[in-house]
Amino acid sequence: MRFLDTLPASILLVDDDPIVIQVLGKALAELGRLRFAMNGEQALNLCRQSVPDLVLLDAEMPGMSGFEVLQTMKADPALAHVPVVFVTSHSQQAMEERGLALGAVDFIAKPIRPAIVVARARTQLRLKQAIDRLQRLASTDGLTGVANRRILDEALDREWRRSRRGGHPLSLLMLDIDHFKLYNDSCGHLMGDRCLVAVAQSLQGCARRPSDLVARYGGEEFAVLLPDTDAAGAQYLAGQVLERLHALAIEHPATVSKVVSASVGVATVDADSPGWGQPSSEEEIAEIAGMSRGSLRMLAVADQALYQAKLTGRNQAVFRRVDLTIPLPDVLTTRVRALT
Repeated sequence: MRFLDTLPASILLVDDDPIVIQVLGKALAELGRLRFAMNGEQALNLCRQSVPDLVLLDAEMPGMSGFEVLQTMKADPALAHVPVVFVTSHSQQAMEERGLALGAVDFIAKPIRPAIVVARARTQLRLKQAIDRLQRLASTDGLTGVANRRILDEALDREWRRSRRGGHPLSLLMLDIDHFKLYNDSCGHLMGDRCLVAVAQSLQGCARRPSDLVARYGGEEFAVLLPDTDAAGAQYLAGQVLERLHALAIEHPATVSKVVSASVGVATVDADSPGWGQPSSEEEIAEIAGMSRGSLRMLAVADQALYQAKLTGRNQAVFRRVDLTIPLPDVLTTRVRALT
């Protein structure tokens, strides 16, 4: 996700007339970084290479029309939110209605008046900036700055389905800071907050790929979602997490080790998982509280591994491979039975 308060706005100008491109480019040069396309296919390629903050799009072009470009963008989740302003020499009401119905945010009539173009483009960029900020607030944990539980749930569900559909391995790490209540009691909640921020930053330093996701699961628990990661890769990363945390040497006066440590549960579904080659069942795809039963299975297995790590001494990582042949109710109640 990009934010206009930290990076210059990216504006894509699309028109088959080079004179129009030149006029638009001169008018909008001070608003951000400009890119240009002479046809619909080229415009879509540029959008996919780097998502723009605003597109000014000619409604009528040879080959792929501006309306078709907009339809294609709206069908792509990565581009659906990009504001598109049509630039057209036609002022028929039916054309404007069609464009707005497809999702355009505004219309600019030719011949182009530079002051009007700048004013309307600036308005759309400000709206985009406000929306991006709201999305950021809605998707991040306010204290640590990593993803929140909602984003984790959505990403896990999406990656689980992709894993089962395409045969890609998937791993999930669940981390719990050891004796965190004692840390708060002995050091105070302000120091507890600082500890949580330090742990979150350490996790982000380990999960470096763009597809990896670090999230605060709740309280002193964090999760790291690792698409396309098999058992060996997940266990290696878990070791790196523990090493980095130990290297922070955060003082914990209420424990024997005198430093903050963590327990990690590692769950992986891959080609060695029982039932891997079987197609997804209706039971697995069915949802509970908005999440597929399959992604709930992944969470449950990682949680059980975390519980085992804490039960057998803490400050360690325990690995479990997801067994797709075990009925989900049995998976979900394993920890409950262990507690009783």
